Amino acid sequence: MKRLYIFLGLLLMSGFTFAQTVDDALKFSQQNYSGTARSTAMGGAFGALGGDFSSLSINPAGIAIYRSSEFTITPSFQMNKSENGSFSEDKNKFRIGNIGYISSYVPRVDSGKGWQNFNFGIGYNQVANFDSKSFILNAASASSRLDFWTDMANGAADNGDPLYLFEEELAYQNFMINQDEEGNYFSVLDGNDIMDQEKYTVEKGYISEFVLSFGGNYSHKLYLGATIGIQDLYYKTSTIYSEYAYNDNLSSLNEFTFGEDRVVDGVGANIKLGAIYKATQNLRLGLAVHTPTWYNLDTEMETFMNSDFDPSISNGFPEDGIASHSFLSEVIEYTNTDFKTPWRTILSGAYTFGKRAVISVDYEMLNYGKAKYSDGETEWDDGEYIEGFKTDLKGVNKAVSAIHESTANIRIGAEFRATPNISLRGGFAHIGDPYKGDYDEGYNTYSGGLGFKFNNFFLDTAAEYKNYNQDFVFYDGSDVVRLEKTNLNLKMTLGLRF
Repeated sequence: MKRLYIFLGLLLMSGFTFAQTVDDALKFSQQNYSGTARSTAMGGAFGALGGDFSSLSINPAGIAIYRSSEFTITPSFQMNKSENGSFSEDKNKFRIGNIGYISSYVPRVDSGKGWQNFNFGIGYNQVANFDSKSFILNAASASSRLDFWTDMANGAADNGDPLYLFEEELAYQNFMINQDEEGNYFSVLDGNDIMDQEKYTVEKGYISEFVLSFGGNYSHKLYLGATIGIQDLYYKTSTIYSEYAYNDNLSSLNEFTFGEDRVVDGVGANIKLGAIYKATQNLRLGLAVHTPTWYNLDTEMETFMNSDFDPSISNGFPEDGIASHSFLSEVIEYTNTDFKTPWRTILSGAYTFGKRAVISVDYEMLNYGKAKYSDGETEWDDGEYIEGFKTDLKGVNKAVSAIHESTANIRIGAEFRATPNISLRGGFAHIGDPYKGDYDEGYNTYSGGLGFKFNNFFLDTAAEYKNYNQDFVFYDGSDVVRLEKTNLNLKMTLGLRF
C-alpha cells in the first residue's frame, strides 16, 4: 500500500537520508505502453499484433511485421483530476506521445521462404506520465505529526544518532518538540489536542523512451526483433503539509507547515527481445522479455518548516518568547545513485478475422519487490560529501521488498475495419495491485478511438480513461485518507507510409 512508504522507509533506514523512497521505486518501475493513438485506443495490447511503432517498446518483434517504411508523430493532451471529499485539483498537460521512423529493406524477390525483410526503427515513445495535483484533508485528528517526529527523535537519541536534519531537527528548531533535562524529547501539544491536517502535492514529470530497434521476417511465419531502450526520467514533487489547532486546544501552538521540494532526474538503459509466431493464417502468438532498466539518478532535496504560537496561552509557548518561527534545511544532493527496475515477461496472442477485424491480448508479469537501489554519493550544498549512503539504500530496498509483490497486467484490444478507410477501435487494461496486504490498489483503464486511411497517409485518434482510489496516511498512526484520481488522455497520430 502506497500509504506505508513514508514511515516504513524512515524506520528501516539506518542513516539520515530519505531522498530515494519506496514510493519512487514503484513509480519509476510502472510503465504504460501507449505511444501512438492506435495502441492507446486498443489498450496497449500489441505484443503479438505488431505493425505499430508502440510495439517497439512492448514486443520488438512487431517491427518485423512492417512491409514498408513509415513515419509517425503523436501529440497528446492529458487531463488529471484528484478528489478528496468536496476538494478537487486539476492538472492538464500537452505532450508528444510518440515520434517514430521505420525503414524496411527487402533483400530479394519474395519467394515466401527464408528471410523476407529486415527492418530498422528509431524514435521515441512516452512510457510514463507523473503530472498530478492533489489536496488531502483529515479533519479533527486526535494525533499529530509532532507525535511521530517526537518518537523518531527519541529513537535517534536512544541510538546516539543526531536528529534527522530535514524533519525532526526543523521541528526542534521551531520549538514544536523540546528536550527535558534527561534528554528525552516531547511534543508541545497536549495529549488531548485536536488538529486539522491537510496536504497539498504537485507532481510533474515523465519517462520517455528513445528506441533503436531491429527485426526480421522469416518466411512470413516467424518474426524476431530486439530493441535498445534509452529512458530519460524526470520527476519533481512539491508538498506542503499543515496542521491547524482547534480553538479549545490546551497548547499554544496554533499551526505549523512542513514543506518538501524534491527533483529526481536521470538516464536509464534496457534491452527488449521478442518473437511473434504465426501459428495459423489467423493466429499470432508473441513472447517478449524486458531486462531491467538500469538508471543512474541524481536527486536534489530541501525542506522547510514554519510554526505559529498563541502568546495568550502559556502552555508550550517557545522559551525565546517569539510567536512565529521559520527554518529552511540545507540543500542536499544525491548523485550517481543506481536504480534497477524489475524484469518483465509479456505473453501475447492476436487473432484476425480476415481483413475486417482483430482481437489482441497481452499478459505481462513482473515483481515490483525486485526493484533495487545501489551505490550513490551524498553532497551538501557546501560541496562536502558524506559517507554511509549505501547503508541507507539497503534499508529502502528492504522496505521495497517487504511492501511490494509479483503482479500481472492484462491488456485487451480490438479493431474493426468498418470500411477500407475507417477503423473502429476499443481497449481495456487491468493493472494489477503491486502491494502486499488486504487493500487492492489495482485499477482498470478504458479506451477507444478511430482510424482513417487516405492512400499512404493515415490519421488515428484515441481517448483513454481511468479512475482509481489511493489510500494514504500522513505518518505512522495517523488516520487513513482516501484520494480519488481520474485521468483522461487524448491522442492523435499522424502517419505516412512510403
